[in-house]
Amino acid sequence: MVCLAGSARTSWHNWCFLEGPKHAILMAKDYQDGHYQEPAKHALRAFSRVYSTWALSPEWFREKCWEQLGFRTLEEYLEAYWSGGGDANDRLFLLRTWQKGDISLYYPEDGGDLAKTLGRIKAKCLIFPSRTDQYFPPEDNQAEVKHLKDGEFRCIDTVWGHLAGGGGGTKEDTQYIIQEIKRFLQL
Repeated sequence: MVCLAGSARTSWHNWCFLEGPKHAILMAKDYQDGHYQEPAKHALRAFSRVYSTWALSPEWFREKCWEQLGFRTLEEYLEAYWSGGGDANDRLFLLRTWQKGDISLYYPEDGGDLAKTLGRIKAKCLIFPSRTDQYFPPEDNQAEVKHLKDGEFRCIDTVWGHLAGGGGGTKEDTQYIIQEIKRFLQL
């Protein structure tokens, strides 16, 4: 099992972050309590802008990495990548699912004991965060790996935050991910 940029349980910090984009949708003038007839463009744009701050690392912004993507300004980048899309209610349901993420719920007899639930996993596991992921920081994954019977930890050393784990980082990030997964799977 390979886990890229994820966690066995959504941390309280992560849960709280998600409240920001969630409320950006809920408070938007065109959301209409979820009963909109046309796409809730203001809600989706607000969601995207709040979310954009967390998807990448502070280093990414300091290094002006949007220039590597061909944009002259941060605003140009935000307009191109973070101006909204999808459906507002779909976004809310995804956020709520994410906030409720907790593998220990599958074993109610463990009483929410994450360590005990992780200890049940028999599969060989590669837990693989980005060093700068603000949603799923490596420290949280390191704590989880300690409880796995056959768990291995690797970390993407990148400024591309959470996006690196989904192929949104540099070519070097992607090559490292592929190399480590092949090694893990012994391909």
